[in-house]
Amino acid sequence: MEPIRAAIYTRVSTDNQAEIEFNSCEAQEAKIRAFISSQESIVVQGVYSDAGYSGATLSRPGLERMLRDIAANHIDLVIVYKIDRLTRSPKDFYQLIEVFEKHTASFISITERFDTSTPA
Repeated sequence: MEPIRAAIYTRVSTDNQAEIEFNSCEAQEAKIRAFISSQESIVVQGVYSDAGYSGATLSRPGLERMLRDIAANHIDLVIVYKIDRLTRSPKDFYQLIEVFEKHTASFISITERFDTSTPA
């Protein structure tokens, strides 16, 4: 079985939040890596972080870099700690999911029941 190439995406909206240990990008990444280690055949292809950026906009350097890698078919799966780390806008969320699907990339939020990598 081919390994699933995963992107880890983390975000905190303010520098102040970035200082809070349990909510930091590093803490989110550690929890995502723990999830990945419990799965078979998922390998981390890249880590994309946006510390100090609002989830109200898609204009974020880490997100934009990840979207370029998805479009270049380097990523099979995007994993976030919570959906609101990816975006706070339902409209933007569905737009991102459409981009992921267009390039056959699945999406998992590890703390919410949202996983597009399986039919269920």
